[in-house]
Amino acid sequence: MLDKNHATFENFQLLEERLTPSSSNLLFYENAFSKIKLIQKITSEQTLPVLYVDLDFLFSGYVKSKLFTISNLTLFTTLDSKINEILPKIFTKLTIEPHLVIFDSINGLYNTLSNDADSGRLVNAILMLLVRNISFSKSILIISALAGKKENDWILPNGRQILENQEIKKFTISDRSKIIFEK
Repeated sequence: MLDKNHATFENFQLLEERLTPSSSNLLFYENAFSKIKLIQKITSEQTLPVLYVDLDFLFSGYVKSKLFTISNLTLFTTLDSKINEILPKIFTKLTIEPHLVIFDSINGLYNTLSNDADSGRLVNAILMLLVRNISFSKSILIISALAGKKENDWILPNGRQILENQEIKKFTISDRSKIIFEK
């Protein structure tokens, strides 16, 4: 069960204002349960249909156990399909209508592709392809990452740097309830 102390988020209204059509957003977190609670709040207040790619299986666990009920949700996991089967399904849906796409998480994507010698390039290519398709379809993309700031760069626990782009908005969940925006 989720910790009841995760019920409210400071600055949530500012976050909602930034989740605009054709926007791509990075969500950095240190606590997976805070991330899931925030995503639950975002999805429950969203009018767009939701496409959720769950690569760490936490969110899908809550959905499958019926602890989360989200209308208009399409859930993808690598337990059911390979990533190269999931992406075309997402892109097809994006051509039909705008969606909220949640890609959870970069860490899970690296784990999924860990046997590929070129996993870093493949992860970046997938993320860039998602960002580009989001802009065309007037959808909203949230990409989550368990990462920390080292000097001025966001670094994953595996030591890989997250490539950043001026177009992508960045926010962090801090202290379990505070949302911090990076300019």
